[in-house]
Formats: sequence, C-alpha cells, structure tokens
Amino acid sequence: MLNVGIIGCGGIGGQHAYAYSQIEDVNLVALIDFDIKKAEALVEKYGGKAYKSIDDVPEKLDLVSVVTPPAAHYPVVMDLLDRGIPVFCEKPITTDVEQAKELLKKSKETGIQVGLGFKMRYEPVFAKAKELVGELGELFGLSVAKNQPFSEDHRSEWIKNTGCMYELSVHDYDLINWIMDAEPVSVNADLRYSETWVREDKAFLDVEYSNGVRAQLMSSYSKDSAWAPNDITMVFTGERGTMRVERPDRIVLATKDGVKIVDIEPLGGLEVFVVQIKKFIEKLTAGEEYIPGIKDGAINTIFIEAANKSHKENKTVTMAEM
Repeated sequence: MLNVGIIGCGGIGGQHAYAYSQIEDVNLVALIDFDIKKAEALVEKYGGKAYKSIDDVPEKLDLVSVVTPPAAHYPVVMDLLDRGIPVFCEKPITTDVEQAKELLKKSKETGIQVGLGFKMRYEPVFAKAKELVGELGELFGLSVAKNQPFSEDHRSEWIKNTGCMYELSVHDYDLINWIMDAEPVSVNADLRYSETWVREDKAFLDVEYSNGVRAQLMSSYSKDSAWAPNDITMVFTGERGTMRVERPDRIVLATKDGVKIVDIEPLGGLEVFVVQIKKFIEKLTAGEEYIPGIKDGAINTIFIEAANKSHKENKTVTMAEM
C-alpha cells in the first residue's frame, strides 16, 4: 500500500485525487495546500486529511503529486527530492532553464524518479499515431495547428501570465518528440501578445528536429471562437505519404497503398489521469524508469525558452546554446 500526497488542491489537483481514488493499493493520506479550504474540499470527496504544509504530515509518504502553479514546481520538487520522495509533477516542470537543469541533475544524483504529467501521450489517438508513423518512411515535414477560445473568466489571468506555449502547446511539443523519437535542434519564433497579456497569446514556430524534420508549429488563443473538441491537428509528411492526426478521434493515413481513415475511441479526460498515474505507480513499484520523466520536462522547458529568446532577439536559437 502506497501512502500518497498531493501538493496543490486546485482543479487539476482534484483530477489527481480522483485518479488515486481509482487505483488499488493506494492510500491518499495528505491533501496539501496553503489554502486549507481547497484541501478540505478534496478530503470531503476522496478522504485523507488536509494540511497547509508537508511538514505537518505525520505519515511517511511514498509518492507525492505536485500540482501547484509552475512557478512553485522547482522549490517543491527539489524539497521532495531532498526528502527522498518520488514525484509526479504536472507540466511544465518549470519555466526556467537553469531550474530545469538543476532538477534533472538532482533526480540523477538521488536516483529518485520524477514523472511528468504529459497526459496526452495516453490519449488513444496519439498512441495510434506513434504506431502508424513508420508507414510514412523517412519523415521530412510536420505542421501542427492548435487553437482554443479565450474568455475573461476565473482562469483568464492565469492564462495571460502563462502564455499559449506553456499552457496549451507544451503537450504538443512533447507529443512531437515522442511520436517521432526526436528532439528539437533549433527554433525561430514569432510570438504575438494581446494588450493585457504578460506572455504570448499566439506562437508561430519554425523548428528543426534531430531527425531532419522541418516543422511549422502554431498555437493560439482566439477571443471570439467557440470551443471545439478537435482543437489540434498534426500532419506528418514522409517519403511515402502523409498522416493527419485530428484529436481526439481520427487519423487519415494517405500512402501509395491508398487512403486509410482510422476512427479512434477517445478516452475520457479524467480517465487519462487514471491511466498515466497508474502507469507511473507500476513503474515505480517495479523499480523501472517511467517515461515521460524529468528529462522530457527539461527538454520542453528549454525548447520554449529558446522560442522566447528567438522572438526577443529576432534570430534562430539552437537548443545547444541554452
């Protein structure tokens, strides 16, 4: 039986609590948040006890989910590694390159696992895309478009301060690396900012990958659009044809053998959290490495900060110089 805690009891924290409640041999003992009322609200639904600090938890914790705002990830994860506690951290691992490198180094030195919440790897449409991409032969091109509506509501200030790359598309950047088994080498970025936004609301990236693929990646918030389930489209192009991936339920594969339409049964949003956290626990219990891990988190932070540097300095930036 694993004693589990959650640090950060907002909306996504609640989804982690639900996931743990669905997994056998897990004892959710500690819901931790500076706002004790948020922690108490989750206790009412999922059990355990509410605390303001991990220092107040009497039980030994075997695993902790970190679901705080990204700015707090670094000190919280570092503290947990110092305590010898494995971590499952929501994306992004941090928004600072040096912090990402330090966390990666710390995890290697201690041998303590840090899993990253890149849950879209567990969506069936993307798992199928990874399975089928080899049918395209040698890849040379990729285009991605992701858009979601923006409205002035309880999340609006958070989104303005986070930007579309970290809030929307860090998942997509991770998926690209995973599906192609490659990493970004360089990026040239054009970022756009609405009047009251601290970070970008639109990002247009021209990216070179380690496998030679050239990619155009767009992510955006639109003020006057409506929510649509098909919020992202990826088109992979290779010497044998193209594969169009439409989240959440459709792949169109076009090769010399013809056009194949693959319909996918989506996995519900909350169930994706169950699947990914269950997999992390399985790997942790078996003493095996969980992927996506802290290295994947660091790669994506470095990539996004390279895009920010590219836009600011109006030049192509390589990952090596970060």
